[in-house]
Amino acid sequence: MTAQPVEPVNTSELLRARYLDAVDAVEVASNRTIAVLVTSQEARDIARANVAAGRPMTELENMIEPHALRASVSEALTELERTRHDAQRLLFQLLHSEGQTMADIGRTWGISRQLVSRLVNEPDPDTH
Repeated sequence: MTAQPVEPVNTSELLRARYLDAVDAVEVASNRTIAVLVTSQEARDIARANVAAGRPMTELENMIEPHALRASVSEALTELERTRHDAQRLLFQLLHSEGQTMADIGRTWGISRQLVSRLVNEPDPDTH
């Protein structure tokens, strides 16, 4: 079943443009997360090599900067999740504006209609 569009056509075009921007933001955040995870892998390799060589673990903090590494992983993952959420919210708003029911969106994406409703009706964080 297809619902009637609930937004004017210009709203759909605006949502389409904003969704494309959001997808670009997800790509940037994904690339940053990948880079940070590669750096984290390198740090684990250094730690593993030091343990295997019998070196004191106290030397490790001078080799990998654990505080900065942990912070960068946390920040990258937080940004990735934020951008993913924004893109998903805009996608669902766009689909709904084009006439898909929330139930259909939920079935297609494997989530509940209630979650779709929450995302479709969630205010844009940039305007609040």
